[in-house]
Amino acid sequence: MQVEGLTITRPEAHPGVLLVTIDRPPVNALNLALFKGLRELFSTIGQEPKVRAVVLTAMGKMFSAGADVKELNQRTTEGQLARSVVSRGCFDAIRRCEVPVIAAVNGAALGAGLVVASSCDMMVASESAVFSLPEINVGVMGGTRHTARLLPDKLVRYLALTGRKIDARTLQSYGGVNEVVAPGDLMDAAFDIADEIARKSPAAIRLMKESINVTEDMSITEGYRVEQLFTTLASSMDETKEASAAFLEKREPRWVAELKE
Repeated sequence: MQVEGLTITRPEAHPGVLLVTIDRPPVNALNLALFKGLRELFSTIGQEPKVRAVVLTAMGKMFSAGADVKELNQRTTEGQLARSVVSRGCFDAIRRCEVPVIAAVNGAALGAGLVVASSCDMMVASESAVFSLPEINVGVMGGTRHTARLLPDKLVRYLALTGRKIDARTLQSYGGVNEVVAPGDLMDAAFDIADEIARKSPAAIRLMKESINVTEDMSITEGYRVEQLFTTLASSMDETKEASAAFLEKREPRWVAELKE
């Protein structure tokens, strides 16, 4: 797929991993076309069985400055409602992508850029990365509900009402970032996670992610019951049986998808 503002590659050194790079100089602002492109891409990634994990990053020194302010300045109520459908669909497509998505945040992730990162399953950040919700500075709302998946209420309110920034170490201290690394180590750290996922059962990984997504907002009792049902589904899968056999026989598993290639 070719999407303006995105570079999509399959690094040979990382089989099973798709690398998606936001590339819209100078600050990787998210315009309507880019929102649409991300939505379409992440809605269709699951149709490719050879893709087992995704690394999402950006070119340059900034992950994303957020929504394109030039477009926002031209907004009308009708236009904003239509735009909201697209941006909401973009974030949801990333979160619901059938395979795990690892954000590699190389610099500032502001506003909608922070929401994109928060929609991923995991996040690795450069020591130079900063995060903020500056929407209040340009007279718009947004970003708080997604950021609440990363940070406690008081800190979300602090970001939203002041527009101030926090650094990657602060976000990590609240569990919002998995790893903080030197800028030169960012992609290696992200690929290490993606490669480990890509070596596991492709079918089980997809089922595990769906189970997590479905149960995220449920109560413990209801969520665990649904998780048990997912476990029951997995128990009869060929790849689950192969995983058990490989573990007992102390060998590398041979996944069904690999045997068919």
